[in-house]
Amino acid sequence: MEKEIKYSPIEHTAHIEVRYAETDAMAIVHHSVYAIWFEQARTEIFRENGIPFSSFEAEGYHSPLLSIETQFIKPCRYGETVDVHLQLAQIDRLRFAFFYKVTVNGELRTTGKTTHIFTLHDRPCRHAPESVLKVFFGEAV
Repeated sequence: MEKEIKYSPIEHTAHIEVRYAETDAMAIVHHSVYAIWFEQARTEIFRENGIPFSSFEAEGYHSPLLSIETQFIKPCRYGETVDVHLQLAQIDRLRFAFFYKVTVNGELRTTGKTTHIFTLHDRPCRHAPESVLKVFFGEAV
């Protein structure tokens, strides 16, 4: 029996203007760009909640990517401003997932999910940094 995923009540939206360099000859965003936008949203949610990546990396923690999923519904185009909506969830003690919805003017264009673990000094650890658990899930180690 699988444990229920625990969603953080904290959500974030990154606002990104589609740059010309991110598009193909048809002015449509290249599929590889979505991973960059997802990372931008992850960076922002941590920084805006007082725990930039640099703070837990200074303690020896890292958060490598295990998997990425993207479902393309409708293309994003040059000149549009995309909103990358993000929510963090704890799958189990080791794995965390970020869920993404990319919209333009409220219209859903893409969904995605990235799965990560936390490592401490390059080895999988039993839990995320205490700051992450406390801020996003109200827990202490």
